[in-house]
Amino acid sequence: MASSDNLYSSLKKHAGRTKLPVSMFDRSQISIWSILKQCIGKELSKIAMPIAWNEPVSFLQRFTENVLYSYLLDKADECSDPIMRMQYVAAFVVSSIASNIDRLSKPFNPLLGETYEFTRDDLPFRYFSEQVSHHPPVSAFVCDSKDGGARWKFYGSILPKAKFSVKNMEVNPKGLLTLELKRHKEVYTWESVTCTIHNIVVGRLWFEYHGTVEIVNHSNKMKTVLNFKPYSWSSKELHKVEGYILDSRKHKVRGLYGYWTEALYSIDIEHFESFLKQQKKEAKQASKNSQYRATSSAASAEGADPDEDVPDIDVSHEQLNLPPNSLTLWRIIPKLEYADQYYNFSIFSMALNEWTEEDRKTHPPLPPTDSRFRPDIRIMEEGNIDRAGDEKTRLEEKQRQVRQAMEKRREHWQPRWFRLAKHEVTGDEVWVSNEKYWQRNWSNCPDIY
Repeated sequence: MASSDNLYSSLKKHAGRTKLPVSMFDRSQISIWSILKQCIGKELSKIAMPIAWNEPVSFLQRFTENVLYSYLLDKADECSDPIMRMQYVAAFVVSSIASNIDRLSKPFNPLLGETYEFTRDDLPFRYFSEQVSHHPPVSAFVCDSKDGGARWKFYGSILPKAKFSVKNMEVNPKGLLTLELKRHKEVYTWESVTCTIHNIVVGRLWFEYHGTVEIVNHSNKMKTVLNFKPYSWSSKELHKVEGYILDSRKHKVRGLYGYWTEALYSIDIEHFESFLKQQKKEAKQASKNSQYRATSSAASAEGADPDEDVPDIDVSHEQLNLPPNSLTLWRIIPKLEYADQYYNFSIFSMALNEWTEEDRKTHPPLPPTDSRFRPDIRIMEEGNIDRAGDEKTRLEEKQRQVRQAMEKRREHWQPRWFRLAKHEVTGDEVWVSNEKYWQRNWSNCPDIY
């Protein structure tokens, strides 16, 4: 699979369902701030949002979307040039958040011991994850090339940390992510980028990714620094990503540019600086034009609070005048025209919770802990929001009772498919697969549903 076009064609060709059983619920009468103001200082996993603000997938399922563009890792594996390999790894990192466009719903918090598996004949990877800890809430995952990981392995864990202010919520997904390119004997590490959700008090919700991501190749000391630009009313740089690939001597050898919502490009370092200057000049002019057209000078003045409204970006990213010899590393697959009716799911997302009679016949048996078997998610997906809320409460109460019983017996929870280990390169304590999941022995799985 060589491109996003090929990926999209394959997804359409092999798609089971392209819509959910029912469309999303009307949330217009629900105030998110009335809920969140009671949650200041709490962990994200402890926020008791009304189920109407959820989307019908578990966080374990939603994180699977991060590996959708794993063909980029196959491309990296095929490259003999280490700079080219780093380019495709950087593109994979940017692509990993692309499925989050307009996704303002909250996935279901995974139950302790919950798992999720995703394999499909037309996609070049296999993936599974497990909720390995409840306090703090940690989700561990491993995704590898479909040849059993002989080409590459991508693994890590995520601990979402939320911080509230009066007007926004900042989510920082803590956790080290690791990629191993086996043939090249290379190990890359990085951490996810921060997300801020604006207008949680008043106005229409919108969010942005911002901050710096460093991708380190520990084998040859090459590094990529990606800057996810924060939005400002003066620059109009919503969703923009800029970065450099640096060699072991910290010399810039390649420029990276794009939008995490659209595409990422690689540019000759000789042309990159002048290209950035031109982009800043055009953005400044666009900002002036936007302010001139605005009917309210107070709302459009430079330095206005971005939380007061939704950004109005009047810049066409499709018309980028890229320098010669630029390379398109990655482009997002098209959004479904009716996505806003179904939680802004992509065609890939629509299949995450699908489990048909045909699947039961042709797919190897899943563990009873798989997210597809969660009754609250399934019932919500089918449109019965009140009953789904009751089931969610029942499952959470059952989880509490199990935890209390274990505390009385002085027992500690042991994940079935992951173990803590010292990272071979960084020395950090990380969750790694115990290599038992694909043996498919479910005899020791807990009863969590």
